[in-house]
Amino acid sequence: MKSRLNFTYKVTRNDKVVAKGQTHFIRRFYNRIRSIKWQDVQSVYLRVNYGNGFHNDGDYQSKRELLEALDAFTER
Repeated sequence: MKSRLNFTYKVTRNDKVVAKGQTHFIRRFYNRIRSIKWQDVQSVYLRVNYGNGFHNDGDYQSKRELLEALDAFTER
């Protein structure tokens, strides 16, 4: 059985989580990331779970940083 990547994000404003999501589909994840209003975002937590206890994660303050990290985390 092939394990799939699992993508998770949490949007933080004023030290409160205001939005979060999780999916296995990269296209759906990109669409959800695109809908974040970055003007008043404190940070966005990104986690890519590879299965078997392996993952990459981090907090990002800009859309560019988040997309670069996502690209690096999903590189084959």
